[in-house]
Amino acid sequence: MAFRKDFLKLLTEQPRSVSSLARDLGLKRADMEEDLRHAIRSARAAGHRIDILPARCRTCGFTFDEQKLSKPGKCPACRGTRLFEPQILVTAR
Repeated sequence: MAFRKDFLKLLTEQPRSVSSLARDLGLKRADMEEDLRHAIRSARAAGHRIDILPARCRTCGFTFDEQKLSKPGKCPACRGTRLFEPQILVTAR
């Protein structure tokens, strides 16, 4: 997909969430996750460093797994819905 190179360009500028990438590229958030995973794999294969700040709960501080790139619905610890989205940053080596 042609947008995958755009993902990497946007992710090298500053940490971004899936929602902000979707908004900037004019896509739906739900459709982006698979393409984003592919772009991350390609960046790793090219020797870039991928930093993922995982999603976390604003209420209790629970930290989700780094593999979850989309915003979770609820916190499994406190059932709160106030969550920070995961942030992704790509840095060239």
